[in-house]
Amino acid sequence: MNTVQLECFMEVSACLNFSRAAEKLRMTQPAVSHQINSLESELGTKLFNRTSKSVELTRDGIRFIGPASDALKILNTAKARISDKSAAEVLPIGITCRSIPITKTLPPVLRRVAKELPQCRPVVKITPFMTVSALTENETVDVIFSYKADVPAHNRIIYKELKKSSLCCVCSPDSEFAKHDSLKIDDLKGKSIALISRQRDMPEIYKVVTDASATLKQSQIYLCDNYECAKPLVQAGLCYCVQPDLPAKKDESLKFIPISDSAPVSFGIYYSTLKSNPVLKRFIEITLSVLGEN
Repeated sequence: MNTVQLECFMEVSACLNFSRAAEKLRMTQPAVSHQINSLESELGTKLFNRTSKSVELTRDGIRFIGPASDALKILNTAKARISDKSAAEVLPIGITCRSIPITKTLPPVLRRVAKELPQCRPVVKITPFMTVSALTENETVDVIFSYKADVPAHNRIIYKELKKSSLCCVCSPDSEFAKHDSLKIDDLKGKSIALISRQRDMPEIYKVVTDASATLKQSQIYLCDNYECAKPLVQAGLCYCVQPDLPAKKDESLKFIPISDSAPVSFGIYYSTLKSNPVLKRFIEITLSVLGEN
């Protein structure tokens, strides 16, 4: 089924005359008849009852008018967008974040991008399990904001560190931890903890939580898929969790206490080659400028 078939059907249904429809379409009458015949063949039904003196829509023909009209509108809109010069200048950039907290680092970057690259249209997704190799396999992904937990699949994938993020004990304001300016791993021992499964591939966090929870009873451990699942438990004062200290506004309902004897994690961006992609290149430069440590 194509637009010519649909245009011929709509014109004949309006005129109920093949010759007149052909004139309006600037086609020959046999060509219009051929398009209608091929459309009827594809649909497996007659759309018109035709004699030497008259043309009438069949019941299926009447039913097909609405869908045919809708399909033509969609196709014509798509053609207009493709041919519109201003639309063609809009350049999407696919941004993937590994978690919801990471998205909170984006607003200052996107504000700067909007000023310097007005034609750029960022598309932001949260995909916790997307592998770094997706940068070369998925055409909708240009850059991944992530902690450095994956090993690039090959040398076309580049990692740029934005900052070293120290680890924090995240707790409720009424927690006994909240009165401290900093903590050590030993201070965390014996207290209920939320273990976040998606942090297992981050050795810096894994070491802290395994040391802190080594002697805990099962009733003192809360298993969570991600930080968003752990957050209400922490807010309720049932436990604490360990999170990297990101360059973003923190939740005021929680306290973030640095763990002084923990190793920091690397937070940054993965991207593939910048060749023939000046928009991505400038996006990376802006990101490094806004979020990178000097």
